[in-house]
Amino acid sequence: MELWQWVLALLGGASVVFILGAIIWGIFDALGNARLDPAFRIGWVLVMAFVPLFGIVAWLYAKPRLSRSF
Repeated sequence: MELWQWVLALLGGASVVFILGAIIWGIFDALGNARLDPAFRIGWVLVMAFVPLFGIVAWLYAKPRLSRSF
């Protein structure tokens, strides 16, 4: 393989690790949020599991608003 192919492979691997880490963090963050109703926690986890990138972005957007509403 040439150098540029190695670079692309490393960038692809790093992005996969980053995305998986973000999904795992988001799931644990949603489950650990004591202010949410358990049904909402499960809903957020399902959204993050089935639509991962959208779920993480939505959680990051909604999290500050959820904590202020209680």
